[in-house]
Amino acid sequence: MIDLEQLSSLIEEGEKQRLRLVLNDQYPADLAEWLVEMSPQQRLSCFRLLDLDNASAVLAELDPDYQRALLKDLGDIGVVPIISKMSPDDAVDLLSELPKEKASSIISQMVDDEAVGELYELMSFKEDSAGGIMSTDYLSVPANMSVEQALSHLRETYKKEEEEIYDLFVVDEEERLVGQLSVKELLTAPADATVESLMDTGFIKVYVDTDQEEAAEKIQKYDLLSLPVVNSNGVLRGIITADDAIDVLEEEATEDIYQTSGIDVTAPESGENLGTNTRQAFRARIPWLVVTLLIESGSAMVITHFDNVIKQTVIAASFMPLLTSLTGSVAMQSTCITIREQKKTFNWKSGLRNVWHEVRVGAMLGAACGLLTYLVSYVLGQEANHNLGLIVGISLLLTMSLGAIIGTLIPMIFDRIGIEPAHASGPLITSVLDVCTMTIYLSIVHAFLSHIL
Repeated sequence: MIDLEQLSSLIEEGEKQRLRLVLNDQYPADLAEWLVEMSPQQRLSCFRLLDLDNASAVLAELDPDYQRALLKDLGDIGVVPIISKMSPDDAVDLLSELPKEKASSIISQMVDDEAVGELYELMSFKEDSAGGIMSTDYLSVPANMSVEQALSHLRETYKKEEEEIYDLFVVDEEERLVGQLSVKELLTAPADATVESLMDTGFIKVYVDTDQEEAAEKIQKYDLLSLPVVNSNGVLRGIITADDAIDVLEEEATEDIYQTSGIDVTAPESGENLGTNTRQAFRARIPWLVVTLLIESGSAMVITHFDNVIKQTVIAASFMPLLTSLTGSVAMQSTCITIREQKKTFNWKSGLRNVWHEVRVGAMLGAACGLLTYLVSYVLGQEANHNLGLIVGISLLLTMSLGAIIGTLIPMIFDRIGIEPAHASGPLITSVLDVCTMTIYLSIVHAFLSHIL
């Protein structure tokens, strides 16, 4: 094992031969982390010392910005052999980050026509679909083969594959997926048995246009090592592996975090560059903040409308932050639960059941918080405080119940009209509830003003 400091010492001492041995003996993920910490010149020098297999693995681990920088410094002559060694799905991920002309130039210099065809096919699928993340590194065997024939076929074809393979997929004469079996099942079966007699026909599959998140969740739900991907005719086109699923779930979780904060993930390069590129960060964050500003103007109008009420009872105004905070919190809780449920099988029947559940929870939380507020006012010992505490308590019961309803319904409505439900949380729901909370609370205070003066 070696750390970055020792690696830097070897670079400074110019011990290239020892540095080459050390670099090629590290895990690609560790090397990728170290390269990020180096200066551009050190990074390029170290990368040039890697064997082709290690270079392709390390390049796949790097973030797009560093990938582009390295590819630019290496030039097409240095890039083509590395791309050729990468698994097709990793190669496509890398090429998709480049301008189309640059990517086409690199692919055109590859000598393996089969690999070129696979890259172009993978690049034709939508980036966030199962076809866009699948790998064409898989092993298939015909259903009518004997075990002995299948093992011979496996020995010949496994040598060409870059990835470790544990599942075998069974196809018919037209390459349609008809079954699945493990390498262990094939190795332990009688030599004269047929593949068809061993295969499992109750396999899980997805189509090339299936959303990547749905595919990743199937791998997670059914504890799969790989998931076959077929076209509309049932022809096997590739597989999604467990490590691909982890990457997708991490990407989707990150996207949800951005969206719940009101950050537009559709803005160019909105994810990785937010900390370094202020222009991209501004473009990613401004849309929902503008929406929030416009809706919150409604709160200002409500407060202005009840200006005389606030002047007559300033103490009532002091409870406004408490109401908006508690109401917003219960709404966010309902929103998170709803969005999570929508990631699973979701329909309007279950959605409305969820609304009713959240309304009851919101009412109970509102009653509990309202009662606590009243008890605090009672301890203070003044009749006016008792009455105001009762008003705040009733307001909390109403606003927190409403918060649960809005926090549940808005994500459902967004999903129905084709907008990412995560956009519903954060700024939008908070600002809508601020207007509703101010209106309800100040209306009740106005109605019972004589009892708290």
